[in-house]
Amino acid sequence: MRRLRDLSQLKAEEVINNQSKSLRCHGIDWQDTTEPNGFGIPNEDELVNTPYQFQISANEYGRVHGFLSENVFYVVWLDPDHNLYSYS
Repeated sequence: MRRLRDLSQLKAEEVINNQSKSLRCHGIDWQDTTEPNGFGIPNEDELVNTPYQFQISANEYGRVHGFLSENVFYVVWLDPDHNLYSYS
């Protein structure tokens, strides 16, 4: 929770452009995932310009998935085992 609190102090651009290995924020390409239809939320095409994922810390706690809207990051999924991407 402290990590999320600290991240919430950053501007959206600072998170998206951050090169830290402990954050690894990047857009999600649904075709490369286990969820090719996206988040599955109502009006997703209108709400979500770019879906993003980031990790809370290096090699721990999985990933957070969501989207930005007017400088607010909306968490849609917590993915502790990084199941959005299949590595088999």
